[in-house]
Amino acid sequence: MSDLLTVVAWIRATPGAEDTVREALATIVPPTLQEEGCIEYKLHVVNNDPGLFYFVELWRSEEDLDIHLASDHVREAIAGVDDSIEGIDIQRMTRIA
Repeated sequence: MSDLLTVVAWIRATPGAEDTVREALATIVPPTLQEEGCIEYKLHVVNNDPGLFYFVELWRSEEDLDIHLASDHVREAIAGVDDSIEGIDIQRMTRIA
């Protein structure tokens, strides 16, 4: 399992757009779970910060993640709420213990 790619990505919604961003991000989950190389893909919201969302992901490879990030369902969901997002950060990690 240590050779899997772990990803933690956060998305910050602009104030007042939390529900819109939440709905758009949720549409990404079902098709992603069907992608080759996707081991785990979960969307979370921070309990005391309803505008901060995290994806916690496991991928078979960097290549699989790159294909996912370029997929139509990801690009369309993000483009649809681009004006409602303050920031996005994606961290690619390798498990060491």
